[in-house]
Amino acid sequence: MTLTASPPGISRAALTAAFFGTFLAILDTAIVNVGLAAMQQSLSASFTQLQWIVDGFALSLAALLLTGGLLGDRFGRKRVYLGGVALFLASSLLCAVAPTIDVLIAGRVVQGIAAAIMMPVALAIVGRSTTDRAVRARRFGIYGVVVSFGFVSGPLLGGLLVDTLGWRSLFLVNLPIGALILILGVRGLTESADPEHAHLDVPGQTFAALFLGALVFATIEYREYGWHSATTWLVSVLCLAALIGLILIERRSRQPMLPVALFRDPRFTVTILGAAALGFAAGGSMYLLSLYLQGERGNSATATGLLMLPLTVAAGVGSYLAGRLTAAYAAWVPMSIGFTSLGIGLLGMLTADAGTSYALIAICFVLNGLGQGLSITPASAAVLEIAPLERAGIASATVSSARGGGTAVGIAVLGALTVHGLLSGLLVAGVTILAAAVLLVLFVGRAQR
Repeated sequence: MTLTASPPGISRAALTAAFFGTFLAILDTAIVNVGLAAMQQSLSASFTQLQWIVDGFALSLAALLLTGGLLGDRFGRKRVYLGGVALFLASSLLCAVAPTIDVLIAGRVVQGIAAAIMMPVALAIVGRSTTDRAVRARRFGIYGVVVSFGFVSGPLLGGLLVDTLGWRSLFLVNLPIGALILILGVRGLTESADPEHAHLDVPGQTFAALFLGALVFATIEYREYGWHSATTWLVSVLCLAALIGLILIERRSRQPMLPVALFRDPRFTVTILGAAALGFAAGGSMYLLSLYLQGERGNSATATGLLMLPLTVAAGVGSYLAGRLTAAYAAWVPMSIGFTSLGIGLLGMLTADAGTSYALIAICFVLNGLGQGLSITPASAAVLEIAPLERAGIASATVSSARGGGTAVGIAVLGALTVHGLLSGLLVAGVTILAAAVLLVLFVGRAQR
């Protein structure tokens, strides 16, 4: 199959379908957090199982994002994208009717697989929609606003749904949105593919999934098995062996899953590391902050959504500014500012407890949200400017996979650190993202001055 790229004059229906698919995936990341308490009570879930509800999605998303981008490049972006949307709808229905916690976790894993197909292809559709740098930057700005709107509407909409219709409605809400995406996509998207640049690296994908899965499992399940148990040690050895195997396979492969050649550019490498740090700090902390507002401060799901509005609205503002700053300057500028803001916001929450003034919490939330909004889309824009046009799918998948992998590990690691206090993990998250900001300035900023 040899297809040409989508033309610059892409229809509004096609762009809307791409934006809404990303929104749907982000919505299900944000909307679930405020429903965890209700799920725990309804399905008698443990704290570890609550982690898997969130991390089951994040883990499968991160592990398969690279393959998702390649599938679109090889078999056609329209076909693969709409297939991913259909799978997302089916898994959402499974989550909504789940009779047990195990079925719910399984549904979340399938949702993550579907999102891994949708998100990199949607980003590639946006990135390939024009060759004009300024227009593309503005479209990435819109993409960022859509992502932020998913975060904004997620906690608030989720809180209202949980308190009025129950936690199962968190997944049923996906069905009409997904149906709209399918209609717009069928009518507006034109097929495009670059099969000669899309080799499916099955061994590499297998070892990558084993490495990330073993790492997250060992981190989360140590509560049940303990660090000194045979199970924990066996999984840890599997994690290390999978990492070594992945490195060896990718170095020797003629067509590796990871775009090895792109990593020779330090701008690409540091941007990918920054995306991973962003996922670790932002994704992991969002999980903890939701539990803090509901568990430690005793707020309802609706109140939690309202109390998180400063964070989510600030993320929208940050995304809008990110598009403007990326178009006017280099992508590392809003990224480094955003990383710094996020780090300060996280470290500011370290002293928070049940009696802390909400005004102080709101300030930290604003800094947190502003930092996330300023960082997400510039990372995607940076790698797509570095990568050749025909590698747009795999480049966008790499940055998304790094961020998703960071989120999966962040939820596991920061959740494990709750034994020292619910918010104690925010110290690790804050230091990590501030270190990433320094790397951006030193290696990316200096190279582009």
